[in-house]
Amino acid sequence: MSSLSPEANDSKTLSTEEVMMPWVGLYVAVASLICTIAMAADVVRAMWQWKFWFPNRFFTLNAATITLIGIAMKLPVDLGIDLDYTQLLSIFFLVTMLANFLPSLGLMDDTELLMNITALAVLLITIVVNMGIQSYMESVLPVIIPLMLPTLWPFSVALTVSKIRNGLELRYKEAQQLVSSDQEEMFSSEELELYVKKYWMMAETHNPQFVIACSPVSSAFGVMCLILALVSGFTFDINFTNDGRAAKYKWSLKIIFVVQSIGVVIGSIAPIFRCFTSVGHYTLSRKLSKNHLNVFGVEKHWIHRLQQWKRYHVHSHIPGRHLKIVFHYVKNSFLNFCIALHIVVLVTCKTACLVPRAFLILLSCCWKLFKSILNWFKEVVNTSNPNVSSEIEYYADYVVQIEKEEKLSKRILRNTLHSITQLLNKENEQRNLMMVLEKSKGFHGVEEFDSDLVQPLFPDETHNYCWSLVVVTLTAIAIALPRIENVHFNGLIAGVREGLEIVRHIEECLDANGELVNERKSARRVWKEVEVYHTWLHIDLQKKTHKEKTSKEILIWLGDEAEKIMNRFMSSEKPIIGRSRYKFILASSMYRISKTLLMCSGEQEIWLNGEALFERISTIIADVLFACFTNLPCVIKLKCHHNAIEKRGDNIRIAAQLLGKSKKIFEKLKERQLPNIDQDSMGQIDKWRVLSKSQIPDGGASLDKIQSSFQVAMDP
Repeated sequence: MSSLSPEANDSKTLSTEEVMMPWVGLYVAVASLICTIAMAADVVRAMWQWKFWFPNRFFTLNAATITLIGIAMKLPVDLGIDLDYTQLLSIFFLVTMLANFLPSLGLMDDTELLMNITALAVLLITIVVNMGIQSYMESVLPVIIPLMLPTLWPFSVALTVSKIRNGLELRYKEAQQLVSSDQEEMFSSEELELYVKKYWMMAETHNPQFVIACSPVSSAFGVMCLILALVSGFTFDINFTNDGRAAKYKWSLKIIFVVQSIGVVIGSIAPIFRCFTSVGHYTLSRKLSKNHLNVFGVEKHWIHRLQQWKRYHVHSHIPGRHLKIVFHYVKNSFLNFCIALHIVVLVTCKTACLVPRAFLILLSCCWKLFKSILNWFKEVVNTSNPNVSSEIEYYADYVVQIEKEEKLSKRILRNTLHSITQLLNKENEQRNLMMVLEKSKGFHGVEEFDSDLVQPLFPDETHNYCWSLVVVTLTAIAIALPRIENVHFNGLIAGVREGLEIVRHIEECLDANGELVNERKSARRVWKEVEVYHTWLHIDLQKKTHKEKTSKEILIWLGDEAEKIMNRFMSSEKPIIGRSRYKFILASSMYRISKTLLMCSGEQEIWLNGEALFERISTIIADVLFACFTNLPCVIKLKCHHNAIEKRGDNIRIAAQLLGKSKKIFEKLKERQLPNIDQDSMGQIDKWRVLSKSQIPDGGASLDKIQSSFQVAMDP
C-alpha cells in the first residue's frame, strides 16, 4: 500500500481548513449577533422606561459576555490573515461593546468585580498584543494605537466602583433615616404610596450605574462611538464589496462584516445618549459648569483606591531590612505609575468630551435664557403644573448623590416619579380574586380547614402549613366535587391564581429563615397540575366515573388516595428526600383537610351536596386569603428594604406592583375586625389556627391598629 506524499497531506489539510473556516466565521457572526441583540434590548428597555442614561440589564459584564466577546474577536487575534478593514471593524465593535457594559461595573461587589475585570483584562491583552504585532509588521501601528486606548478605560472605572458604592451607601442610609423619622402611626394605601415613592427615589438615584453613566469616561466612550458609527456607516458600501485579505473565511466574511457593522451602529446609541444627556441630568449651575469644563480636575473618588493600596502595609516574608525597603519602593513606584496613568486616562476622557459638553452647556444656557424672556413677555411666573412641581420638590429631599453639591435636574426627578406612579396607578383589577374574596365574612375559615380531632397516621408525623399549601389543597378538593358548573370552578381557579401571585410574595418575604420552604415548593409544584391539568399528584380530579358520586364519597376517595401515598413513603426502606418528600407533604395536607371537611360536614343535619360544599370550601379559601393579606402592609414595606444595592430597585418595583394590586383589598380589610395577634404571629397560619373561636369573630383590633405595630419591625 502506497502512503500519501507530503504534498498530498498538505493539500488534504488545506482543503479541510478551507471547508471549516467559513463555518468558524459563521460562529463569529452568531456571537456578534447575540451581543448586538443584547445591546439593542438594553436600548429598547431604557427608552421604554425613559431612562436616557441607559442602565444595563441584558448586556452586562459577566462570564457569558466575555466568552461571546472572545468569539466575536476571532478576526483580530487571527495572525494567519493580513490586516484589513474587517479586522478594524471588529475593533470598532469591541470598543462599542466596552462602552455599552461600562455602567454594569457598578452592580458588582469587590470579589465579582475582580474576577470579571481580570478575565476581561486577559482577553483584551490578547487582542491588543495580536493587533500590535500585526500592525507593527505592516507598519500601521500609529493607526491602531488610538483604537486600542479605549481598552484601558473600563479599568479606570473599575478602580472607582468600590468608593462610589460606599459613598452612595452612606448617603442612602442618611436618607433612610429621614424616611423613618417621617413615618406616621396609621397606614393606608395613600401612606404606603408615599413610603414606596420615597424609597423608589432613593433607589433610582443612588444607582451606581447612573453615576458611572454620567462619568467623563462614559462620555468619552460616547464621543468615540459617534466617530466609529459614522466611519462604519459612510464606508459600508465601499468595504462591503471588497473581498478583503481574509479570504479563507470566504462567504462568512461578509456576514461578519454586516452583523458587526450593524452592531457598531446599534451599540453606539446608548453611549452617545449618555454623553449628550449627562449634562442635562443635573441642575445647571456655575460651579457645575466649571467642573464640566475643567479637564485637569480629578475628583478624589477616582484615585482613592490606588492611594489606599499605596498606604496599605503588605506583610511580606522578605528577609532583611534593605530588601524590604526595595520591595516597598518598587510597590510605591508601580502604584505611582498607575496613579499617573489613571489621571492621564481621566484627563484624556475629559478632553475628548469637552467639545460636546461645552456645546450642551451653551445650549442649556440659551434655552434657559429663552424661557425666561418668553415668560417675562407673557408675564407668567411658572407655566408648569404647580402640583407636579411641589411633588418634585417634596421628593427631592430623598435624592441620593455621591456629591451633595450636584443636584439632579427636575426632568430626571419627574421621569423617576412618573415611572413609579405608573406602576402604582396601573390598572391591576383582580376581578376574579375579588369575586372569591366577596364570599368571605370573617376569618373563621383559618381554624376550620384543619381539626385537631383528626388523628395523625404516624406517631412522628408533623404537619406544618403555609398559606399557599392550604389554598392549593382546598382548591384541588373543590375541583374534584361532582356536578359543579364549569363557570364556577373556572372562576375559583382564576381567582386563586391571582391570589397566589400575592401570597407567594408574602411567604417569601416573611419566611426569610426558610422554615416552610419545603411546603412552599410543594404547593408551587402541585399548583401547576391543579390549574392546567386538573390533576393532583397525577390523580385525575374530574374522572368521569366520579361524576355520579356524592361529595361525601369524593372526600373519602381523596383521603384514601392521600393515605396510600403517605403509606408508600413511610414503608420505603430508604425514602428519597427529593420528590417523595414533597409528595408526602402534599398527601399529609390533603389527608387532614379532606378528613376535617368530612368530619365537619357529617355534623350537619343534612349532608351538604356538591354545590353547597363547593361554596363552603370557597368561603374557607376566601377567609384564608384575607388572613394572609393582613400581612400586605408589612410585606410592602419590607420589600423596600434590601441590603444589596443591585436588588433594591427590583424589590421596590415589586412592592409598587403589590400595592397597586392591593388597594381594593385594603378597602375590604379596613371594614374588618382582626384578632388580637402580634405582627410576627400574623404571618404564620399555624399561629392563627391556635386562636380560639371567641378570639376570631368580632373582637380584636382593626387593620389600622396592627399597622401601627409595623414601626418596630420596619425601623432600620
